[in-house]
Amino acid sequence: MSVMNRFIPSVKTKHQIKVVCHLGLPSRNYSYVKQRLPSSSLLTEKKNNSIVMTLNNPRFLNAADPEMVEMICSSLKEVERNSANMDMIFIRGAGCSLSAGGDLRVMAAGAQQPDKSDFLHRYLDYIYKSLFQLKILKVPSVSLMNGITVGYGAGLGFCSDFQVATENTVHMMPETRIGHFCDGTSSYHLSRLKGNYGIYLALCAERSRAEDLIYAGIATHFIPSKRLDAMVHHLASLGTPNKAKIKQEMNKFSESLPSNDRLSTLPDISQSEKHALVEHCFKYNTVGKIINALDKEGSRFSLAAKDKILSGSPLAVKLTLELLRKASHLSFKECALLERKLWTLHIGAHDLAEGCTSKLEKRLPVWYPLQNDESRFDIDIQGHYFDKVESLPGLNLMS
Repeated sequence: MSVMNRFIPSVKTKHQIKVVCHLGLPSRNYSYVKQRLPSSSLLTEKKNNSIVMTLNNPRFLNAADPEMVEMICSSLKEVERNSANMDMIFIRGAGCSLSAGGDLRVMAAGAQQPDKSDFLHRYLDYIYKSLFQLKILKVPSVSLMNGITVGYGAGLGFCSDFQVATENTVHMMPETRIGHFCDGTSSYHLSRLKGNYGIYLALCAERSRAEDLIYAGIATHFIPSKRLDAMVHHLASLGTPNKAKIKQEMNKFSESLPSNDRLSTLPDISQSEKHALVEHCFKYNTVGKIINALDKEGSRFSLAAKDKILSGSPLAVKLTLELLRKASHLSFKECALLERKLWTLHIGAHDLAEGCTSKLEKRLPVWYPLQNDESRFDIDIQGHYFDKVESLPGLNLMS
């Protein structure tokens, strides 16, 4: 039995569903009963004493299906076991994407049948184990975010020592648009961005390009895509470099960001102006106060940010804000464990099932509660989620 067949139950559907990863990206026909996988969804190549891991599902933007995630986890454990003989690890994606995120089919199936979601829990366990393995890896790691980088792909970037953005990079935090909270260990990283910028990215489900990522501190280097292969070859030939040496050598391949054709999703506003507005408006502890601040500020940027927040699931937006507030005081491991427990509590939520299904069916979601104003955020997140996590067993991230 294939890895995918162990994860996905036989669910009869009225029609074939088109797969769209996290944000409704290019899709494929899919039947839960029959699924054809590539011969290997992860390629590993040895370059001297370094390893290049390539997520290999380019037709579907390297969406992280269960087989791929399990292989990444196993490969990272193998690198760790042989760390004394390893110099570096590179993580890249085949084609025009690092990864379009987690497998929305798996999430939808689990959300629709929470009492039969063992396959989803197993998938999530491997996601968190693989990201934890990458974060604690003794071997220096470089992620090449050349193209679409979403969800699990963003997590791979966050957990690497160095993050490369290119002219092709589109980094997205779309979770609230599918009725979900920011996961994949992103709560740890987003909560530590300066000036409440991570809160802005998460609540607005915002996209970022290279300039945005460099300015925010999410990417360490801007390197044109045409130089990536040469950079990998050069770094792999350095012997046993420390992180300072790696940074120094990567700088040789880096370029200044273009000032005319800006690599930003909001080219009509400067980075300094945007960050100042975000720091002011997103400093509050409730969604309602953030929306009021954006309304009062009244700029085109602020009103657009307000609309983006209101487009997301009210439950997911409020849960995400509270998660980021708490994550700012937690360690990386504590954040990973908290997110995994929240997943257990959230699997049966209406908005998660609705968000996943609406993306798959290419329609607008119908969130609960229905009203489109501040009162829709009057949800007891603490009681429904955070008061319950302590009683849940924690995942063994090292197993």
